[in-house]
Amino acid sequence: MKMKTNSLSIVLCTILLSMGSTSTSSAGGPIFSRFGVGDLLRYGGSRVDAMGGAGISLIGDGFLNRLNPAGIARISFTRFSAGFEYSNYSSTDANGSGMYARGAFKGLGIGIPISREHGIAVMLETSPYSIVNYATQTSDSLLQQDFYGTGGLTMISVGATYAPLKKLTFGAKMNHVFGRIRQVGNFTFSDPTYLSSEVQRSDYYGGFTFTVGGIFDGFGDLFKSTSLEPLSVGFVLTTPATLSVDRESILSSTQLTDTTLKGSGNVDLPVSFGFGLSYLFASRYVVTGDASFMQWQDAKFFGNTLPQMRNSSRFGVGFEALPQRETDSFLQRIAYRAGIFYNATNYIINGTGINEIFLTGGLGIPIGPDTRLNIGLQAGSRGATTNNLQRDTIFRLSLSVSASEIWFMKVEDE
Repeated sequence: MKMKTNSLSIVLCTILLSMGSTSTSSAGGPIFSRFGVGDLLRYGGSRVDAMGGAGISLIGDGFLNRLNPAGIARISFTRFSAGFEYSNYSSTDANGSGMYARGAFKGLGIGIPISREHGIAVMLETSPYSIVNYATQTSDSLLQQDFYGTGGLTMISVGATYAPLKKLTFGAKMNHVFGRIRQVGNFTFSDPTYLSSEVQRSDYYGGFTFTVGGIFDGFGDLFKSTSLEPLSVGFVLTTPATLSVDRESILSSTQLTDTTLKGSGNVDLPVSFGFGLSYLFASRYVVTGDASFMQWQDAKFFGNTLPQMRNSSRFGVGFEALPQRETDSFLQRIAYRAGIFYNATNYIINGTGINEIFLTGGLGIPIGPDTRLNIGLQAGSRGATTNNLQRDTIFRLSLSVSASEIWFMKVEDE
């Protein structure tokens, strides 16, 4: 048989280049996750999820702040937090629409107080960093191309806090980012003189970043103003990192022996930073807002910047009505939350930035003396169907349990 493509290396290079194309005709899953390291996941806990994702400046007892390491300095007892999230995507493009749903573990956090007087606490947490889960198909009279990907990155962190002043707290943590992303491309030709093939690519990532943060809520004392006492501000910064990547690519077809290529490279995670403020009204109502940024535009993937990447920015505002503890009314012991956020994501496809906007809400329900079930709801949209793109309507339900235990407490003998 005469093969129009008779060089295996040319076929492999062509297929690998095709896997980086920007077509967004979707057969299922969040298609944008095929670019970079996938969809980035920002999780501060179900309480924060319900408040527009804003929580950089939140600090206090009974709450593990997963956004800012300085936020756990005032916990009184060892505190646990574990979460789960259900996501539903309804995706539409010029060719049709489809549904996609998934449930996933949102991580575990443990905070242990060492000295509340000096604001010393240690933390250990694990959470997803990104997710890749898509399936897409494009076709013409000659070629049908099917792409799908799975996997993502996970982050494990260990850190500590310290308060040099009563109202000034700092925290830092070391993060190990790791995980595997698999992507597959199938290329089926209607013309039998072309070689139909499949390429599988498996990348394992690993590297370290560091996060530092601070919270200050001493404006009342600083400016001798009682109206400023409920105000707190916070900042957080995560250092850039270069992840090492071990790559294995396999080319297969019905007429050629499978060919395996192994290699390695580097992928950049850019610097990220954010700022937040919050204010407590009437000792019961919290208003908080955040702004955060990541510099993806110059990040390199195997030595090259990606045209599908841009700098991202996120803005969120949240509200919470705190529960009343000294009451017999169950409804008054529930925390009520709401918020909104706008996210200019790190994706720019076909010259169009991919943005999303969400409304949020939720509850904090007491289920024990110092245990709460936190429910967070998010509903919004991402992208648009113009310019050969995809619009996702997204609903997320997150559940987390926050509880405490008395560890390392000194008990005096009577």
